[in-house]
Amino acid sequence: MKMIKASIAQFLGYLLDAYDFTLITILSPFFAKLFFPPGMTFINVILTYGFTVVFRPLGGILLGSIGDKLGRRSGLVISMLFISLLIVSTALIPAYKILGIISTIFFIIIRIGIGIFTGGEYANGYVFVEEWSKEKRLSGAFVQSGFGFGSLTATLLIITFSSYGNFLYTWKYLFFIGGSLALVSLWIRLGMGETPVFNEIKKENLISKDTLTIALRQMVVFRLLFWFLGMMGLALSFFQFVPLILGSEGRVYYAIAMLLTLPSLLIFSKFYNKKILSVWGIIVSIVAIPLFYYLPKLYPIAILIGIITQAPWGAMPSLVTSYFKPCIRSTSVGLTVSLGMALGIWYTLAVSLVHLQLWLSSSIFLVLSGILVGISSLIL
Repeated sequence: MKMIKASIAQFLGYLLDAYDFTLITILSPFFAKLFFPPGMTFINVILTYGFTVVFRPLGGILLGSIGDKLGRRSGLVISMLFISLLIVSTALIPAYKILGIISTIFFIIIRIGIGIFTGGEYANGYVFVEEWSKEKRLSGAFVQSGFGFGSLTATLLIITFSSYGNFLYTWKYLFFIGGSLALVSLWIRLGMGETPVFNEIKKENLISKDTLTIALRQMVVFRLLFWFLGMMGLALSFFQFVPLILGSEGRVYYAIAMLLTLPSLLIFSKFYNKKILSVWGIIVSIVAIPLFYYLPKLYPIAILIGIITQAPWGAMPSLVTSYFKPCIRSTSVGLTVSLGMALGIWYTLAVSLVHLQLWLSSSIFLVLSGILVGISSLIL
């Protein structure tokens, strides 16, 4: 029962990360007009999401250290408490026409705050679930699938709220709903105990004082960061740019693709090894350009893109946590995952700054991402 509660609580945590990410991505043209000076395009808002990503390592290190010293649960309660407050705060920002540049600054500060505490989610979340679970691969993949369901939830709610009422006001409910989901996750966590693994560390007095220094001495951290460069390209190609290419008419197919990420993640988590990861990356690099070329014409291709780019993420939770000793596990995972995600913003920058059609720039850099996954998987 505790394993199920831990998985559901963390599933909601990653659901919220994707929910927030999808709202910012799909509604970026709307937010550009609402919170930014006139003339700023949607791509500027997407790049402000970079603040969320860039500050994740700080949260991963700080809250990961709390997870290794005070307990995984303590770190997760702190991170979700502040995430719920910050998500709701987004809905309370006055428009640019009311506060001017102060509105823009508030928006960016909230993005930074969400980045810091989301980093804490990844530091302790994977570890919390893995240390409670007997079926580590499946439970980790289930939790990771929360990202897909978060994007699905956000997409469906955007379609609903943009179809009824005045969206200039109803958009706020999207963030109030996100805050409510955060409170549910927080409530579940408050009712959970600490993991048996951490209790054993505490009992045997094995808690490390300088977890960050020890984590940085592990060469596997740098091999995993190299792997994340490619994996983040796979993730962002789908979550960030496929919905922009599809536009409002193709959002239904994007939602279906999100729904199918769960079985693909679970299946991949059960059978993956390093060679399969490597071959998968090469396959992605081969099919990327043809798939993105036909995407604006054939919306159902979004489903195939979703499966091939997201299935490998089913390997991530169990793979990453398996490399680190329990006494420094949260700090090490927080550093690796959050810094890997921050470095992964290279994909967003590359696609955004190259003056090509969006389908072409997205696919070209997805080819490179697939090659990076193919090479890095063999040296993990």
